[in-house]
Amino acid sequence: MQIHLVVPGLIWPAASAISPASGLELTSLAWLLGQGRRSFAPFEPLDAQLARLMGYPDDEGAPPLAALRRLGEPALPAPAAAASWLCADPVNLSFAREHLLLNEFPAGELGPEDVAALIAALNDTFGDLGSFEAATSNRWYLRLAAPARTRFFPLHDVVGRPVRDFLPEGEDARLWQRTMNELQIVLHNHPVNQAREAAGHRPANSLWFWGAGLPRPAQRSAARAIQADDPLMRGFALAAGCSVAAPDCTTALDGDALVVLDDLLLPARHLDIESWRTRLAKLEHSWFAPLAAALRGRRLRALKITAPGDRGTLELEVRAADTWKFWRKPLSLDTLLKSIAPAVASPPGAPADSRPPQHPGTR
Repeated sequence: MQIHLVVPGLIWPAASAISPASGLELTSLAWLLGQGRRSFAPFEPLDAQLARLMGYPDDEGAPPLAALRRLGEPALPAPAAAASWLCADPVNLSFAREHLLLNEFPAGELGPEDVAALIAALNDTFGDLGSFEAATSNRWYLRLAAPARTRFFPLHDVVGRPVRDFLPEGEDARLWQRTMNELQIVLHNHPVNQAREAAGHRPANSLWFWGAGLPRPAQRSAARAIQADDPLMRGFALAAGCSVAAPDCTTALDGDALVVLDDLLLPARHLDIESWRTRLAKLEHSWFAPLAAALRGRRLRALKITAPGDRGTLELEVRAADTWKFWRKPLSLDTLLKSIAPAVASPPGAPADSRPPQHPGTR
C-alpha cells in the first residue's frame, strides 16, 4: 500500500532571513524529510501538476480547469456535459506605484447578499456573454454563450503581480480585454462596492477570468481513491471516474490513495505566517505523525510527498524498506527551506527581471 500526498504551500514562498517553522514541534515531518529521497524540480504551476497526475497529457494543451472546478463544486448541481465555462472569480485591483496589482478575496470576506447583488448586476448587464453564478463568496463562474478563443492565466499566477503581464491572449483577446474594462466600470459603480469603500473595505472591483475549455475526460482513470476538499481536484477525480472523499488519514491508510492537502496554500500565497504555522502544526499531528508511524510499522509500504511552490517543487519518497537505515538523520523543515534557492522561473507571463536563477535540486 502506498500514499501520495500533494501539499501545496509546504515550501514557504519567500527566501528570507526568517525561519518560518522555527519553534514548531515537527518531529515526524523532520524524520520523513531525513529518511526519504529528496529532489527539487523547477517551478511548475499546481494546476499543471494535478492535471498530469489525473491523466491529462502535456501535449494536448491546457485542460478545461473552469469546467473541472465547476464539476467539483459540492454546493452546485452537476453542470451540463457540453457547457463551456470560465472561472470568473471576484478580485480587487489596486495601484502600487506605477503597477495595477490584483489580489483575491478569502472565503467569507464578501457576504452572501453582496454576492447575490453583484451576480444579478452582471447577468443584467453582460447577458450576451452567458450566465454568471457563484458557488461560494470567492468562486464564481461564467457559463459561456460561445466558447472563448482566448488564453487566460490562472488566478494564482497573477495574485500580487502586475495585471498588465497577464492580460488575455489569442484570437478574441481584444474582446475579452474590453469586456474586463467594462466589467470594472460596472462593478466600481455598483452600490455594494460603493458601500464597501465607504466602510473602509476592499471593493470587488473586477473579475478574473481563467480556465477556459470544453469538458473532456482524461485519457486514463487514476486507479487510486482520491481525497481532496479543493473543488478543482474533486472535479479532476469525478471527470476520471474516481471516487473522491474529504481528506482523512485513517481512511487513506486503508488502501492506495492520492491525497491533496491544501491547508497551507492560501496562507503561503498571502504570506500569512501565523496561519501557516498553525495549520502546519495540525498537519504534523493529523498526517505526518501517523504516516511516519505506519511506515515504521510496515503498515504503509511507501509514502510520496509532492510540495509545489513558487520556488519549485519538492519531491520526497520514503519507503518502509529503508526505515532501518539509522544513519539517515532527521532534517528540519527550516533547514530544508534555507537550502532551497529561488525557483528556476516565475509563473508564465511574469516580467523577465523577476525570474530568479536556476536551482540544481537536492539529494
